[in-house]
Amino acid sequence: QNNVANANTPGYVTQTPTFIARPFDPAGNAWGGVEAGDVQSARNVYAEQAVWNASQQAGFAKQQASSLEALQSLFDVSGTSGIPAALSQLSTAFSSWSANPTDTTARQQVLAAARSFAQSFNQAASGIETIRSQTDQQLGTTVGQINQYAAQIAGINTQIRRGAGSDAGLQSQLYNTIEQLSNLAPVTVRMESDGTATVLLGGQSPPVIGENASALKLAYPAAGATAPYPGAAPDAQLVSADGHDVTALATGGQLGGLISFRNTVLPSVLGNVQQQGSLNQLAQGAADRINGLLTSGQLSAGPPPVPGVALFTYSAASPTQAAATLGVDPSVTTAELAAGTATAANDVASQLAGLAASHNTADQIGGLNYTDFYSSIASQIGQQAAGASTAGAAQTQILTQAQNLRAQVSGISLNDQAAALMQFQQGYQAAAQMITVINNITQSLLTMMQNIG
Repeated sequence: QNNVANANTPGYVTQTPTFIARPFDPAGNAWGGVEAGDVQSARNVYAEQAVWNASQQAGFAKQQASSLEALQSLFDVSGTSGIPAALSQLSTAFSSWSANPTDTTARQQVLAAARSFAQSFNQAASGIETIRSQTDQQLGTTVGQINQYAAQIAGINTQIRRGAGSDAGLQSQLYNTIEQLSNLAPVTVRMESDGTATVLLGGQSPPVIGENASALKLAYPAAGATAPYPGAAPDAQLVSADGHDVTALATGGQLGGLISFRNTVLPSVLGNVQQQGSLNQLAQGAADRINGLLTSGQLSAGPPPVPGVALFTYSAASPTQAAATLGVDPSVTTAELAAGTATAANDVASQLAGLAASHNTADQIGGLNYTDFYSSIASQIGQQAAGASTAGAAQTQILTQAQNLRAQVSGISLNDQAAALMQFQQGYQAAAQMITVINNITQSLLTMMQNIG
């Protein structure tokens, strides 16, 4: 009855009753029969572990795919919006200005395009910062769920030690909770001789030992003054209950996917205490080069010569904020833009017009012009997103296969239960028939004795 009723209950496996023959000794008043023995569970620990391992990998890959998809949406590769479109518009404005160096309208277009260029970086940085904030929230929620499951397992361990170890329902709760936990974190589970479960994060740090659960915490420690970029946003750190940094142990599950994305993928674009970030490199590199060319030009030959002024501003003291703080100097007027030098009236504007796709090493970042450098950022994120999506689908399939195999080994088959029910019915009918035969024999003997008397 329990098997049939719990056929769809998560974590429940087939329970098989055993029967023990009672001694048959009429002289000693022992009349035989059977009594119920221990209930045998069909649970296979190896099949369970295969599901837990697959669940960890699936949780990691799916979380990575989800996070990278959100980041990828901020980097347009069509050229119709975002930084590529703004860079193209700025190049067009510089080109029009180079054709008409003294034209006020062309200069105004340069200022307008420059503002749009700066805003495109501001929007990209803001979007990534929002994703980072959302990732931190997800990390907090995930760690809270992990702590909740750990507490539940410790509570079940307590009940097992108090004598409920043979309770099939309690065992179902234990294994179901472990499976849910495995999707969130890379856990190793050791089943103890008393039936309790010891859970280790990454095989080392124990969230659960016996009846005790240890809560994990998140921290965001500030960098020391000697860090390359001390003012940057710190990485997320996973801390055990005893205060140890266990971030390196989070290599699987949703927790591992979130930490990897938060501490590795996002910093590669927006920076952290160890790196500036590619988006900031592009913003600073483009701003510095454009400012350098404009200030190398002349507004008047003089004497004395009047140099041009810088167009872009950003927080030079915080290189990891270059994209977020990039802007156009509000004090710059169209009359202060230097289109040329003493030798040519438009040579500065001409260099600016070809800046986006220039082959001049002075106009490049890491050997790539600005267009190609942006493309490399978007391409890398796209490749990571595609890889994570493929891995997520593959790991989900592996998890399904592991769950199906577990069901074949220890799951409840209604056909088997129906066959067992028929066996019990046939046994009952045979016993009833035997009782009927004994009753008939007894009646016959009584009748014979009465006739003899």
